[in-house]
Amino acid sequence: MNGILSTPDPYALIQARLGSTRLSGKILQCIPQSSTTTLLDHIYLRLRNIFEHERIIFIIPENEIELSNFLRERNYLYFAGSLEDVRDRYIKAAEHFQIKDIIRLTGDNPFIDLTSIELLWEAMFYLKSRYYCLAMQGLPLGMGVECFSYESLIFKNEIYNEKRHTEHVSLHIKENPSENQIIKLIAPHLSPKQFQISTKIRMTVDEDLDLQLLRQVWDHLSPKNEFFGANEVLSLYDEKPDLFSLNQSVNQIKFDLPKQTEEQQMIHIQYGDPKVFGSGHFERCKSLSIEIQMKNILVECNSDFSSQYDGYIYDSREIVGKKSPALYIDFMAEKSLNSNYIYFLPHHELTDPKTENVSFYTSPLLDYYRNRVSQNGTWLVYVGSLNHEECESLDRFLIERLTSNWQIQNIHRIGGAPPSSNFEKRIKHSVRVTKIGFYRLLADSEGLVSYFGQSIMESIYLKKNTVLFGMTEVHKSLGNFFSQLAKIDYIGEPFNFQIPNGYPQKSSLVLKRDAQNQIFHWLESIKK
Repeated sequence: MNGILSTPDPYALIQARLGSTRLSGKILQCIPQSSTTTLLDHIYLRLRNIFEHERIIFIIPENEIELSNFLRERNYLYFAGSLEDVRDRYIKAAEHFQIKDIIRLTGDNPFIDLTSIELLWEAMFYLKSRYYCLAMQGLPLGMGVECFSYESLIFKNEIYNEKRHTEHVSLHIKENPSENQIIKLIAPHLSPKQFQISTKIRMTVDEDLDLQLLRQVWDHLSPKNEFFGANEVLSLYDEKPDLFSLNQSVNQIKFDLPKQTEEQQMIHIQYGDPKVFGSGHFERCKSLSIEIQMKNILVECNSDFSSQYDGYIYDSREIVGKKSPALYIDFMAEKSLNSNYIYFLPHHELTDPKTENVSFYTSPLLDYYRNRVSQNGTWLVYVGSLNHEECESLDRFLIERLTSNWQIQNIHRIGGAPPSSNFEKRIKHSVRVTKIGFYRLLADSEGLVSYFGQSIMESIYLKKNTVLFGMTEVHKSLGNFFSQLAKIDYIGEPFNFQIPNGYPQKSSLVLKRDAQNQIFHWLESIKK
């Protein structure tokens, strides 16, 4: 793998204090107001979708007894340090917990964008230096985070020790781009139009008006998803722009930092709508965008094409792009266009069924979970957008036909309709999980049941027992093809499931996570 030699192993460090000058005690204010869920609770609960408990640490000033008592009552980890020198507080906490990669958050930003944290973690895999600072641009104020290394945190502190440096933890890093790798990534899960909207939105708490807005945003978005992200907030702005005028009068401190002047290649990626084409295209294009950006190439996703790009990547299965030079990923329509094609998933028209090695593409975060010990008897089921009747058919088959055959003790199903009353006590259901949450569940499981797609490849890569079923006619044909290629069981389709012979086996197929190399060869070929 390119980049730094060791696998990045970040911790989330959240600076928090009660003595805010503009809104004292704000971090223990509750959202909603009638609840007991404070700003700090929101941060912790969100981060638990990505990090283990021991990797979430609040760093607070010494002698803040009320705050330390609160954190102890919640069983949250914390470290107490200097009140005035916040940077030193970070340094001492990093040394105490032996942390090398730091994701920095603040206690007044309760609704951080989890997708951005995952993508910043991915970006760490491609760093060329241990001196770095990464951030994601295009997010509403208060929804983003930044990450940097311990080495950069302690970089020339004896020289850069003015008050602005000790108060604003990473400022000395950003003021030295020649010594540190400073990268502001373009958020691939947002469109360029949304970037413009995001500058009009404050999702941080400095004054009471901010708190009022965040409570209203919570009331609108939490019923559908309590861990809503930047995308949902920006969609809410589209619907109710007047709502966000509530706190526009609040001032924000800004610093002038060195700007990059180097001309860069600019690429557009168009991925299919996850609601129409499934989440696989969306997930891998987010990861692909980060990897390309870490090679000093600008990437915008799903724009309105008002800008001119140096190249266009289309990952939407059947949609023909209107711009060139173009590269198509897993394109399934007629190949009559004068363009290039690559496949991130095996295809029955192109893949030799006798092959033992297959290149594929996925997030580098999957490597982080390769050696995790599975929990015997636990199976993960991923069903995408199956409807109620289809989920009922699959759930019944799993519980009534396979549980005893495979000695299944626990089933966790992701996606689809909730289990019916017949099975709700036997099947744990999640409407959605984060990418890291999925990888963790998959790594902990004994096996996966899913339709042909990205999750099947990731399961085989982690050497899990893997079982296929069909959804549409396309998935049925691809599933039958891939079950033969990978030598794994195909159990049929909803309303027509069949018990396989014996216990599912791990695939003998060797997967190499290097399909992206074809992308970079193409990018080299179109350079001006």
